[in-house]
Amino acid sequence: MLNTDLQGDRSKTRGSWMWSFNGLGIDISLAVDRSNPVGRVLSRLNAMPDRFYWRAMIVTAIAMVCVWLRCTTILSHATFWGEDGWVWYPTCYNQGWTCLLVPHSGYLQTESMLTALVSQWFSLINAPNVFAWVALLIQAAPAAFLLSHRMAEAIPSKGIRLVLAALLIAIPGMQEVYVNTTDSQWHLPLLAFLILTAAAPRNTVEKIFDTLVLVISGLSGPFSVFLALPALLWWFYRRTPWNVWRASLVIVTALIQIGVVLAHQASRGSGVPMGATIPTFDTIMMVKIIGVATIGAQTIVTNFWDYGQGWLSSGHPWPVVVATILTLLVIALTVLAFLRGPLILKGFLIFAWSEFAASLLDSLPLPGMTMWHALEITIAYRYAFHPICAWLVVLVACAASGIRPARWIGFALLACTVFVAIPADWYLNPLPKQTYRDFHHDAKVFAKAKPGTTMSFPVRPMNTPMTLVKN
Repeated sequence: MLNTDLQGDRSKTRGSWMWSFNGLGIDISLAVDRSNPVGRVLSRLNAMPDRFYWRAMIVTAIAMVCVWLRCTTILSHATFWGEDGWVWYPTCYNQGWTCLLVPHSGYLQTESMLTALVSQWFSLINAPNVFAWVALLIQAAPAAFLLSHRMAEAIPSKGIRLVLAALLIAIPGMQEVYVNTTDSQWHLPLLAFLILTAAAPRNTVEKIFDTLVLVISGLSGPFSVFLALPALLWWFYRRTPWNVWRASLVIVTALIQIGVVLAHQASRGSGVPMGATIPTFDTIMMVKIIGVATIGAQTIVTNFWDYGQGWLSSGHPWPVVVATILTLLVIALTVLAFLRGPLILKGFLIFAWSEFAASLLDSLPLPGMTMWHALEITIAYRYAFHPICAWLVVLVACAASGIRPARWIGFALLACTVFVAIPADWYLNPLPKQTYRDFHHDAKVFAKAKPGTTMSFPVRPMNTPMTLVKN
């Protein structure tokens, strides 16, 4: 469903196919010998009409492989992560399809509950694999969609789209939001945003795809609230019937989620103080977002530059003054990119930074801490994911701009991201074999247990287990 024209200009010659990546100066020739079965298959695939979406499936598969390479045990040693095992699976196991109506953390979590429902078709021992495969597909989908023909209007340069897709796959600071269904809700709105800005669907399949993604994304977490203004902005400047439909879906799901949040506000732990201070904000901005995007979370942790150990924690005033100045420069560069950048950049910055502002006002704190302090002490945290994406998009826009100082800043900081941050954060810790083995052992015992038997199962990343009562 993610149709793509990544091949650029294709020239059909005798015995060969040519792919040209426009704007990158790269030509790839693939020899096709029609005298053998493989050559005939390739020739027939190229002759297929677009409705078969074979190119889209290939690009999506490549994106999934690239994401998987960051932690190959994510599939071979799949286990439940966080709410995957604590909430989604047991809720669906006990309640069936009515789990879709059960809010968590104050809002509906449709994508996670749907995954849990699908996993009920499989044995418990295979359920974590279902969660892992769905999460992997969702995480790879935005990068694949960026390369599709439907994004050519919003981002005409194939080179820029390829760079953005590569950054999205290799983005540093992914520890918490990497291939788990609980945090797939942070990747799904990226796909929803791209769909909002994409060209209108050409057929029924693409219309169904757009509608399903926008509805499921809108009812999975609070992100439709932050997508509503970009959706309206895109409709205002691109007034087409399909843009009206897409904006309507986002607004309706946003209103539903707002209603659920207001009805279940107590479940979000309201009343926790913010703990807002300038040094805390500087740490969040310069270490958790800009620092991770520039040099990587692992570089920060390895060199003891994190909270309580870094230069901002020295107690001297000058580090705070310098950090405040750097924070203001980051904000100024972002504002410049917003004012001078294309419409899609404006929309994405509105989405990312309105969400970030909301997280500063009402995030889920750690026990015994203020909200800002919880954000300050954690690194590679989910609340920093979209701001890091936004910052990298700003750098790409600066690197492609006609303003020389902005262009040099963009190239220099992107070079730091590519040559320092991404290598430092590319490989993620492998999944623990013991947790995988313990889960498989317990799942086999549970499968043979009598109805009414209560058992606990290990769940990453904490030691809090999942509890099930055999039906």
